[in-house]
Amino acid sequence: MSEKISLNDMAPVIRDALDSNGEVSFVSAGRSMLPLIRDRKDTITLIKPRKAIKPNDIVFYQRDNGRFVLHRVMFINSGTYVMRGDNQWDNEYNIRNDQIIGVLKSFERNGKVHNVTDRDYLMYVKFLPAIRLLRKTYYGFKSKVYKFVKYLLKR
Repeated sequence: MSEKISLNDMAPVIRDALDSNGEVSFVSAGRSMLPLIRDRKDTITLIKPRKAIKPNDIVFYQRDNGRFVLHRVMFINSGTYVMRGDNQWDNEYNIRNDQIIGVLKSFERNGKVHNVTDRDYLMYVKFLPAIRLLRKTYYGFKSKVYKFVKYLLKR
């Protein structure tokens, strides 16, 4: 039986596991990394950063407000990171090295492990800007149609 435990309670365990074993796995919660990582369905495996973090790495970090986040590095700006979830439009600025807990090594979906070094994953990353543009266009169009239909129904 699996039990829900808050990340605040698990943070020390995650940090200890990364320090001793070098990696830790758990089910990810949240929709900010869709379509790559699904909410409460996919298991992520993190490793302790072994080399410099670079754009397109996915990192697990703790915000200054205490919340834990798994997002992609978009840019490095003056020694801090600019992050964004694959399912988000806005960047998050000024993430520091001391906030970063781990880096995504792999994720498991439907029993299959996908490593960040796999060809399919690297193709996804390469086409991510186009995917993001298509999704933004689709959702923008869908929103306009919804508003128009709502307007017509109010008349």
